Amino acid sequence: MFKPALIFAILFCLTMGKAFSQGQDKTILFQVQIVANNGSEYLPMAYVYNPKAGRGALSDNFGRADLLVFPGDSLVFTYIGYKKQYYIIPKSVEQVQQKIISMDEDSKMLAEVKVFPHASEEEFKQAFLNMRLRDERQRAILANNLEQSKLNVYALQAGLGAASNFRNFSDMMTSAQSNKSFYASPLLSLTNPFAWMSFIQSVKNGDLKKKDWKKAYEFMPKENISRQMFIRDNSKN
Repeated sequence: MFKPALIFAILFCLTMGKAFSQGQDKTILFQVQIVANNGSEYLPMAYVYNPKAGRGALSDNFGRADLLVFPGDSLVFTYIGYKKQYYIIPKSVEQVQQKIISMDEDSKMLAEVKVFPHASEEEFKQAFLNMRLRDERQRAILANNLEQSKLNVYALQAGLGAASNFRNFSDMMTSAQSNKSFYASPLLSLTNPFAWMSFIQSVKNGDLKKKDWKKAYEFMPKENISRQMFIRDNSKN
């Protein structure tokens, strides 16, 4: 049988050996940057967790995070919409380790779901035909105003627009300019029956015997007369 003292000595040696072996493991500062798989997008607020130590850290806006670990620790990286990533700290003597972790998107294809409020197609057609709109009266007025026959009447009653008015004015000016010499021609006056009718009517009215046109010459100043003489003669009259 083993003596209690011997058993205590064996347990003490095992405990000291384990503590000595743990003392050989140095604390490592693990600096990581978490990015998307394409490498062009940082993943902020990603979670780095050390299950063995029971602690973790969140990445900043640039996907960087710092964590104190031991060689051989297994780290878990999680981010919403991305697959989990695992990384084991290598047994290295370096006190600072830097690593870039790229994470893959977690795409899930969901089955297509069709939602129908009606039990059958016939029920849907019936519900659609019986549907009453809140602005049904306004829609009826709109349909009545947009009837093709009324649109044709509105088009005939509408006046000319700016472009049509300008074209009409240009055509009238061109026609008047081209017919200017035609209307002023003496030959046209001699051959114009309306001009002869007006002349005959004026002869019947005795317009040629009127001497009203001579009165205009009575008030005309004589030649070689001064201003004072002209005023004196008019004051006498």
